[in-house]
Amino acid sequence: MNWLTLSVLLLGGLAIFLHGMTVMTDSLKIVAGNRMKSFLQSMTRNRWTSLLAGTGITAVIQSSSVTTVLAVGFVSAGLLSFQSTLGVILGANLGTTITAQIIAFKITGAAWVMVAFGYLFSVVFSKKSYKEVGTIILGLGLVFLGMNVMSEATEPLKTYEPFVRTMTGLDNHLLGILIGTVFTAAVQSSSATTGVVIVLASQQLLNVEAGVSIILGANIGTCVTAVLSALGKPRAAMRVAVSHVLFKVVGVLLWFAFIGQLADLVAYISPADKARQIANAHTIFNCANTFVFIWLVTPVSRLVLRLVPDRKKDEQVLFPELHSYYLDNTSIAIDLANQSIYKLGKRTLEIIEQGLSLALNGTSTQLSSLRKNDVMIDRGHIEILEFLKQIQAKQLPQSESQRLENMVEAVNILEMSADLITTHLVEAAQHRIDMGFKTSEETITKLTALYGISVNAFSDALNMFDGGSRERTANLTKEIFKDRFQEVRSYLLGRLAGTDELRISVYRFESEVLEAIRRLHGLARRLERKAG
Repeated sequence: MNWLTLSVLLLGGLAIFLHGMTVMTDSLKIVAGNRMKSFLQSMTRNRWTSLLAGTGITAVIQSSSVTTVLAVGFVSAGLLSFQSTLGVILGANLGTTITAQIIAFKITGAAWVMVAFGYLFSVVFSKKSYKEVGTIILGLGLVFLGMNVMSEATEPLKTYEPFVRTMTGLDNHLLGILIGTVFTAAVQSSSATTGVVIVLASQQLLNVEAGVSIILGANIGTCVTAVLSALGKPRAAMRVAVSHVLFKVVGVLLWFAFIGQLADLVAYISPADKARQIANAHTIFNCANTFVFIWLVTPVSRLVLRLVPDRKKDEQVLFPELHSYYLDNTSIAIDLANQSIYKLGKRTLEIIEQGLSLALNGTSTQLSSLRKNDVMIDRGHIEILEFLKQIQAKQLPQSESQRLENMVEAVNILEMSADLITTHLVEAAQHRIDMGFKTSEETITKLTALYGISVNAFSDALNMFDGGSRERTANLTKEIFKDRFQEVRSYLLGRLAGTDELRISVYRFESEVLEAIRRLHGLARRLERKAG
């Protein structure tokens, strides 16, 4: 027995297998694109549609982690309730069974053909979608090639008596579950564990009962990966990880006493094919657990929310959803940033709505309080720009790249709009207070009416970031505003001829207010062009 050669081949085969899974999954994500996101968002109306969405997406992209990131992203953006997420998680567990079924097909002999064909397909065609299809075939070929290598590596073990005795010892179901848990946690892939078990079972090195116990352990091992990956992540991610643990661990406990019966059942279904028996056991386990837990979504969600409560918000960031956790899916990350821009815009709008009345009639204390509100806008501006910068570092499609540029411009517009009120208008108002004059009621009426157009225009533009109508409103029409602006400007010029000794100071103040209104309307129109 050459242990060095065996170890190198076994580890090398496992590495090829894992790399093939990664290559295939990454290309499937690219091919599926934003359709995954749209599908998930439209299919999460209740627990059953959420279950179907999680199953469908995971079956297509062969990655429950990607499905989970999508679901957590929607929860953080407020587009999906945590309870709905549990249906998606159960569906993702169901979708992973497709991987085991694919691995169990006896087409490993075609591995080299798939690798060659996939590579040629990705090289010959220039269209990106065709290239990705070729890469998917290449990745699947690498999966089967890795299994071939592992199968050849373990061939000598069939006649090695100490190893045969060790495998016989795996009739201890608890030991099998422990091995499956540790191995899956180490390689961070339950599919890899399934692949190895299928190889050993096909070589007659592992009986079905032992294989089933290892597969059950692999389901617990995925929880270790989920919890580790959720540490330091948003609370929504940790809640998903805890839900994984509850579903998987409780599911294994329910089946522990029936491993023998499960092995007998799959042997009856596929009597001559041990690889198929292992895959079927994995599928039956997940299907049965899903059917049980789908009825318990509401109590489980309440339990998880109590186990993982929200953090105290004493020193929290303004937008905790802008977390690096979501950067693996740039489409979700951009949507979250878009939602944060909308939230920042609502804060800015609150400042704008107070601006004119305080400028015309506010006290120094009130103006000072208004100026302090700009600190929150500046903090939010920095948080969003920092997150957008991290997204920009990723490789983005042209459409997402253009959208990202618009969002950077939009968040800058919000910051400039807040500064316009808290700096420009506040300074003008402070001049009014220092000089001790008041604006006439007629002037206040005219300025307020014009200011209302700018405020409504800003609000209309902002609503476009929240999925509002893209149709331009009358408030955002440049010509309408320009006509009203000229009317007020002519009125102020006419009052300049008054005999009041403070007439120049009053005109200067009112002109500065008028200019701020004009600039605010211009910023609103710029914001409109960047929405969507």
